[in-house]
Amino acid sequence: MAIIYGRADSEKQLLNNYPKEVTKIEDIPKMHEYFKEKLKEEEKGFFAPFRKWNKQRQVNKFEKNKDNPLHPGAKGELQVLKKLSQLGNDYHVFCGVNIGLPNYVTYNGKKNLGSAQMDFVVVSQKGVILIEVKNWSTEYFKNHDKFDKLNPYEQTDRAGMVLWIFLKSWRFSPRVTNVLLSIQSNMDYNRNYRHVFVSNLDKINYFIENRKEELSERDVEKIVGNLKHYVTK
Repeated sequence: MAIIYGRADSEKQLLNNYPKEVTKIEDIPKMHEYFKEKLKEEEKGFFAPFRKWNKQRQVNKFEKNKDNPLHPGAKGELQVLKKLSQLGNDYHVFCGVNIGLPNYVTYNGKKNLGSAQMDFVVVSQKGVILIEVKNWSTEYFKNHDKFDKLNPYEQTDRAGMVLWIFLKSWRFSPRVTNVLLSIQSNMDYNRNYRHVFVSNLDKINYFIENRKEELSERDVEKIVGNLKHYVTK
């Protein structure tokens, strides 16, 4: 089993909208029922109105967030994490990697790239693999074919550049392989982004495991030792 660092960033963002008792996505239906039952309990005493109000506030969080767009993203990332964990114990999987560069750098002719949030980074002797996960329906994907700020290919490419510059800052410059992982297998390779591979849940482990070895054990240890401080916790 692969070694996992951190947790899926979108899951953490989603759960921040729920009561603190909800610690994972699977808890949501169960805890929703729990709080609804608590709301039915009779309250007595001077602080009864406040306690009733607080219980209602917790129940409202479930109602408010049932259609939160973070749901499909979080579920998709957890599916990928489950898949990546099936890699061998010589693979290191970093979740929700957040990296900021000391200075903005030029991307596509504009000096506008200074940070990136990465869904997953997998490190082994096979190299450094950056994975951006999208759980978009085909309809949603087609409706955003012009993308604007939602371009997943550019998002993946930009994140890969940030990671490469970050690694290079240690006077160590391994290649970064960028992968856009489509949970619903509805995204194709885009020739405008030559350095972004496209994969899906069924093929991602095969893609990683069948690459040629690029790094020594010492290289891997160095990357792991530094990167583990930048994961979502």
